[in-house]
Amino acid sequence: MKRFIILVVVGLVMFGAGFGGGLVMGRSMSDDDSRVSSGGAIRVPAPGPLFPVGEFTSNLAGAGKHVISFSLSLEGSDAKALDVMNVWLPRIKNEILLIMKDKVYEDLTSAEGAMQFGEEIKRALNAMLPDVKGTPPVVRVLFESFILQ
Repeated sequence: MKRFIILVVVGLVMFGAGFGGGLVMGRSMSDDDSRVSSGGAIRVPAPGPLFPVGEFTSNLAGAGKHVISFSLSLEGSDAKALDVMNVWLPRIKNEILLIMKDKVYEDLTSAEGAMQFGEEIKRALNAMLPDVKGTPPVVRVLFESFILQ
């Protein structure tokens, strides 16, 4: 009977150590504690104002006759960014068309490729547009439709 009690106590101690160690490791390995509120829910920043740019259709580079058609909006950093985008709209459209002309079909067939395309547009536009209150005006590129043929 004495051995049984010792085994149960040792088992409970081992279980407690494993459970406690798991909690400590789980908290230390969480990727971003700044987005977690006190209730444990993830806080997502509110979306900024949207600026619809329009629809684009073009042939893709490379062999084959592939066509891309998409419409997009730009998420601005604030309302002042929308004013800047409105003034620069012809240049914004031109820059998007130039970026699109260099793409080949294989670059855009996956979701990751489309996301990289959006990031490339964002980087190019933020490099071209003037900063608004010290921040880049384009926060995110949002595709409203995306068709490859």
